[in-house]
Amino acid sequence: MRSHRHLFETRFRGTAPRPAPLARLSLIGLLALGLLGCTDTPPEAPEVIVNGGTVRGIAEDSVLVFKNLPFAAAPVGKLRWRPPVPPPKWSGIRDGTTFGAVCPQQLEPDYSVEVLAQYPMTEDCLNLNVWTPSLAPDRLQPVMVWILPGSFKQGAGQMPRYNGAGLARQGQVVVTFNYRLGFLGQFAHPALTAAAAPDEPLANYGLMDQIAALKWVRDNIAAFGGDPDNVTIFGMSAGGVSVNYLMAMPAARGLFHRAISQSSAIRMYAPRRLSEAVPGISPLEQTGVQMADHFNIAAAEVLSGLRGLSWEQVLEFQAATPVAGGSLNPVLDGRLIVDSVGATFRDGRQAPVPYITGATSWEGSLLTFLDDATPVLNNLQMTRADADRLYGDADEKTLINKLQVDIFYGSQRYLAKLHAAAGQPTYLYFFSRVLEVAEDELPGAAHGAETRYAMQTLDSFAGPAKMAVYGTTISPSDRSYADVVSAYWAEFARTGNPNGADRPAWPRFDANPDAGDSLLEFAQDVPVARENFLADRMKYFENHFDAGKL
Repeated sequence: MRSHRHLFETRFRGTAPRPAPLARLSLIGLLALGLLGCTDTPPEAPEVIVNGGTVRGIAEDSVLVFKNLPFAAAPVGKLRWRPPVPPPKWSGIRDGTTFGAVCPQQLEPDYSVEVLAQYPMTEDCLNLNVWTPSLAPDRLQPVMVWILPGSFKQGAGQMPRYNGAGLARQGQVVVTFNYRLGFLGQFAHPALTAAAAPDEPLANYGLMDQIAALKWVRDNIAAFGGDPDNVTIFGMSAGGVSVNYLMAMPAARGLFHRAISQSSAIRMYAPRRLSEAVPGISPLEQTGVQMADHFNIAAAEVLSGLRGLSWEQVLEFQAATPVAGGSLNPVLDGRLIVDSVGATFRDGRQAPVPYITGATSWEGSLLTFLDDATPVLNNLQMTRADADRLYGDADEKTLINKLQVDIFYGSQRYLAKLHAAAGQPTYLYFFSRVLEVAEDELPGAAHGAETRYAMQTLDSFAGPAKMAVYGTTISPSDRSYADVVSAYWAEFARTGNPNGADRPAWPRFDANPDAGDSLLEFAQDVPVARENFLADRMKYFENHFDAGKL
């Protein structure tokens, strides 16, 4: 593996006096000790040289931040629905003190409008942000690259809930980035397929952007004090799905060295195809044909016509086009994604890296609008009789949540079992902790709740975000618990093993069927190791996956 340590080249202004020692401690917070990174006060106007030129950042929250760094050219004109290409170089010093544009998307009230409407929206959005504790540490620091959730349809790297400062203060270099979303990030048409070079990947343009961002990290992160030979990818929901696909894709091999998939669910053996239908999901090229027909684009000029549409027109068509399952999960194109994730993990062909995965206790929070479990049962190819045998006499809301928990946690447990069977370090979790103020009010930890603990962004529960309904008052106990969760994540990024200091032991997942499951439940008071968790339910879904039904 080639070393990038010789690539250190930084320039900065300012001095770096030592601050006072960390003062806030509590009983559970003590468990997180031993993970503090560089404590030097950062310079106020740091400058770094990257492949494109020189960029000036800013000191925020006791770390250095560099914002809106382009990692790929604007995917417009003939570059729309093509693999990303390097961005143009710039002259002078680029301003990296403010966040850049967000990728075109339909902003959602009480979720993204209030935090993203302040930024320009344009296809020239392939930018990233870097948080670092020091430009010149004694040794290069672990790197954590966050992959956005949002059903592959919304979100941006500058959302406050994904702020990297909390992890950076523990000695990590944190990167967030944007990738193409919606039908601009996942699209196919027979004419696009015919025009592509024989080895050119198709359809999954958002995933191609993710690979381009990881290549940028490989080539540039040493200038920010980060170790390109110790990169952890982590993501939640669609970001967690992305992590699993990146582990399975040959094109991403070697670009990361650890992986964390949070609150993710995945179709093991039946992803969407370009031109072939799978149960309940139409081929992607069919959607492309429908869009060309919708805008009356003539067959003779379909490529130029589609690329000539404004992004607003693309979003208009997207809004009127139902998507199976509500998420634009990756497509098996035979080039970038050459096999299903389930088959890749089953055969041991995934990236041989340490792996954390898990889900939350209220994944049903995604489906609070449903009062009837029938659509969920149908999506899981599960009969009502099967559900009655597995869950007993449960009301519809309870049943919906149990089904959601089992497909999210169950699919990740299945991947964990296959990964452990391949001899790779694997750690499984179940997150049931809720904010103290909401402990007696909620059925469990909502979808993706572990993210704000891991990134120490609990305060982003407050304000207009939908998560505000789950509690906006953050107690000292909540903050102390976040210290512990974040410490597990940071230690895993550092060493490939989340254990350390005096935190409760997180057992390594055992692929031996006679040993049973070993995992860590992030329970309400403290994390607790569990054995054979939800065993009967997990056995059912394991058989379901083995049979290729999902």
